[in-house]
Amino acid sequence: MKGRGWIGLGAMVVLVFVLVLLRGTGTQSQSPEHASGSDAADGTSALRAYAAALGHPSGSVEGDFTLSSSSGLLFVFTPTNGFSAVEVQQLNSWIQSGGVVVYAAETGEPQLDTQFGLRRSPIAVPATAHAGAPILGGVDTVSGAGEAHAFRPSASQVPLLRNPAGDVLALRQDVGHGQLVALADPLILCNGYLGKPDNGRLAADLLAMTPAGGQVWFDEFHHGAAASASPETAWMTTPWGMALVAMVVIVFAGLALRGRAFGPRIPLRAREDRSSAEYAVAVGSLLHRTGARRVTLEALLSATRRAVAQRVGLGGDVPSDRLNATIQQRAPEAAAALARAEGELEAASGSEGQVLELARRLHDVAYPSLKESA
Repeated sequence: MKGRGWIGLGAMVVLVFVLVLLRGTGTQSQSPEHASGSDAADGTSALRAYAAALGHPSGSVEGDFTLSSSSGLLFVFTPTNGFSAVEVQQLNSWIQSGGVVVYAAETGEPQLDTQFGLRRSPIAVPATAHAGAPILGGVDTVSGAGEAHAFRPSASQVPLLRNPAGDVLALRQDVGHGQLVALADPLILCNGYLGKPDNGRLAADLLAMTPAGGQVWFDEFHHGAAASASPETAWMTTPWGMALVAMVVIVFAGLALRGRAFGPRIPLRAREDRSSAEYAVAVGSLLHRTGARRVTLEALLSATRRAVAQRVGLGGDVPSDRLNATIQQRAPEAAAALARAEGELEAASGSEGQVLELARRLHDVAYPSLKESA
């Protein structure tokens, strides 16, 4: 029975390992948000490489949504994390200062659509489109998805692409010193479709809109690319790393659940109060091991003085400066013995024998009744 349990645990480990690997492979075959780091058919890694081939350095916005201080061209593909009001205003200010934004999303992002006055038809229309005016050089017919939600442009928005029915599938709008280009079908610029001649020409025309000396950027922050993982933990985000972590967790849980004790459980002993004698022995042993003879004699002298004071009827509230005088009045013999012992402290601390002798004398002063009975 024990062997079967370990076989079941091993089967679970292998199953999780395979599932994590399949999950890692699946994420590479599809990129619905059109990430620039994905080589899937609907990713945009080819567009980023195309920009580099045309002489435009590229980068990605991730970690936080901070745009470059200089003008450039920013691709925003199908945000999976919505824009905040602050981020929309930051993007609008960047465009007004001369930046260019290519915004491609199937259904749009509410904050961006509202900011730039983009209105979309609620019903999808055929997405194959042609250039409605000779604005895009060499572009005739582009295609990607089968259907898309067309724009309903305002007077300030210039149609760039229309389908055979005249529905607008791409438009351009001036925003301050910059421009916004909106596409209803992002697949036109994705890996699996960029190889079509007119799709590639459209991508080249869009990249040519990059301001002189500017850089091409891809917004990955709104695809969930938060602050980058440290090199020490980055391996855990890979398929093999996740499989290894899952295996370690399962093995640990299995060992914890199937663990066996090395012997019977021993209950903890109830805590008992120690006697005063034990504390006295412990303190005496400590003083003996440290060789603190003078400290020992001073402690004994102080204890003897308190014992004598209690015997002659003095309370614990008598000030120390009056204690000796009061003992002198009520017990002159004891006071004289205490004075002699105090004078011999230095000499008696020379050896353990002398310490023991003085301790016996102080004990007799503190408890004379015990000496008489002896």
